[in-house]
Amino acid sequence: MRNFGRDRGQSEVIGSLLLVAVGVVLVGVVAVLGFSLAGDTTRDPTTASLSSSVSAANLTLVHTAGNALPAAETVVVLRHGDDARRVRLSSLTTVAGGDDDRITAGDRYRLSHDVIQGELAVAVVHEASGAVLHTRQFWIADGIVGELITADAGSLGDFGGNYNDPSATTTVSDDGRRIEVTGNKWQLVEKNYTVTEDTVLTFEFRSTTEGAIHGIGFENAGTGQESGRVVRLSGVQNWGVNVSDYGGSYYRTGDGWTRYEVPIGEVYGDTNNLGDADSLIVVNDCDGNEGISCGSHDSAYRNVAVSESD
Repeated sequence: MRNFGRDRGQSEVIGSLLLVAVGVVLVGVVAVLGFSLAGDTTRDPTTASLSSSVSAANLTLVHTAGNALPAAETVVVLRHGDDARRVRLSSLTTVAGGDDDRITAGDRYRLSHDVIQGELAVAVVHEASGAVLHTRQFWIADGIVGELITADAGSLGDFGGNYNDPSATTTVSDDGRRIEVTGNKWQLVEKNYTVTEDTVLTFEFRSTTEGAIHGIGFENAGTGQESGRVVRLSGVQNWGVNVSDYGGSYYRTGDGWTRYEVPIGEVYGDTNNLGDADSLIVVNDCDGNEGISCGSHDSAYRNVAVSESD
């Protein structure tokens, strides 16, 4: 038994020495890799920050901060439906800066597009590394261009200031462009935006049954249930800001998909709610006191976009 114990002790020592040796080798490998990656970091195009905006005819791209980019290796991709267009920044019209082959902070480029109606997706890619530097989605309708607000499972949250029926559901489809709520539910969609007096919210709305409140607006963390933040499109309860007070038509069941252009900045200016928001909110409310079947009424929104009027 004593011999067995000594043999086991020797194995532990040898094992420890082997682990130390392996650890030293690993440290060396990690150090080599670390120095190698550190050298590449100074050339990493992902440290560049860009922004984009779209008018009815043009895309404007701005390098806002970070590393310079080689114009010949940087591509802007415009996608509309099944059509994709790739253009090197070196061939774009320069609006400001861009006098050499390097794109630096403050440089501004312009590219025309021919999208009249529908989604325009923008991506900027550094070809050599495959790094995607910038993405943004826009929705163009009737000459109005807005930034699309899309949803997915990670962006959804329940509004804590109001009861949400556990049986209520939210369905997201069309690549996040359509949000449908059934049952008593106040649904948040993560979206950071600063609402100004010029902010406009455009979308299409449909409901097959009338509940208490069908509405839309912007919310901010920590705020309670505020009627001045929700624009009421339909419903039997007199709560929220009636869309008809700001040029929209009050929705009636059977109207089908109806497009709205809500001057949400004007609404919020009148109700003292201008400023930062962290979520879009869609309201499908039924308190059960209006003789309505709360489990059946619904609200569907699609192509929700936010923009700033000229």
